[in-house]
Amino acid sequence: MTEWYRQGINPQGNLPYLAAYLGHRDIHSTLVYLTITQVLLQRANERFRTAETEVLRVIQGEKPWPKP
Repeated sequence: MTEWYRQGINPQGNLPYLAAYLGHRDIHSTLVYLTITQVLLQRANERFRTAETEVLRVIQGEKPWPKP
């Protein structure tokens, strides 16, 4: 998951693939095995802060930034 964050990939969208790869029926069984680490928490925080800026722009009626 840390690598997904590093690559800018949304981990939530990939959890079903991870669950299938591990042979689980759904992501709830997979979530038991995931542990939050300091690095993972930092990556998630960075992603949130980036998204937060764009969300505030939209709420304030401004156009969102174009995607790179």
